[in-house]
Amino acid sequence: MKITYIHRTLVLLLLGAALSSNAQGKDVEKVLDKATDFYKNKDQYKINMTFSLYRGLTGNTITETYKGTMEKSGEYSRNTILSTQVHRFSKAQLVIDATAKTMTYTQIDPVAVQNSPMEIGAFLKYYEKSQLLDTGENQWICEMVTTKKNFIQVPYSKVVLYINKKDYSISKQELYFTNLIPFKGKSGNNTEQDYGRLVIELKHDFDSKIQKRELKDFLTNTSGRTKQLQKEFVSYRLIDQTKDN
Repeated sequence: MKITYIHRTLVLLLLGAALSSNAQGKDVEKVLDKATDFYKNKDQYKINMTFSLYRGLTGNTITETYKGTMEKSGEYSRNTILSTQVHRFSKAQLVIDATAKTMTYTQIDPVAVQNSPMEIGAFLKYYEKSQLLDTGENQWICEMVTTKKNFIQVPYSKVVLYINKKDYSISKQELYFTNLIPFKGKSGNNTEQDYGRLVIELKHDFDSKIQKRELKDFLTNTSGRTKQLQKEFVSYRLIDQTKDN
């Protein structure tokens, strides 16, 4: 499976809009709202993430595994997976791809910023079927399924969130891909199309000190039309999305 699928997931999870649960049942909506508040109200945290790609909608065949981190300190957040880092500041965002040697700069609306792993809300409105399961243990399980008419608009046909009852933190996410995706074939020299699911496990750390970065660490002349990369990133290509096409 290509890394772009994992990177796409990172963008959806971390760079989405504010939570929108209009299509959810009241019980699901209540739990999701509390989970969102949990992360919004934390001034600092670090989350270690493990991404495991499974072949098939069921079964235990893992084809790829990646590590990532999600860090927040005040208005600053940094999310890392594979060769990509996403730095979010109060009014700007940088996506740095060390493999492609690119740095993408965008401006963001401070009101819409939510540094939370619950930021899949940008497409939750497409999930018209939902249920809240009580396992009788220490967690809620929120299951959300989209209808066929929305398949073109969302990458996942089903989303399952495991939420701790005590504090409403998220311990695991299961994302079921809508369409077939490429997997390595049995011979190792070919690819085969199959359904798959991405499981993300989250381990929270509220004690680690977060190294905060500033926009000027990456770019100069950030308030002007002509931005320049700092010397550390001189080999990168700057993609300024604030400029007119």
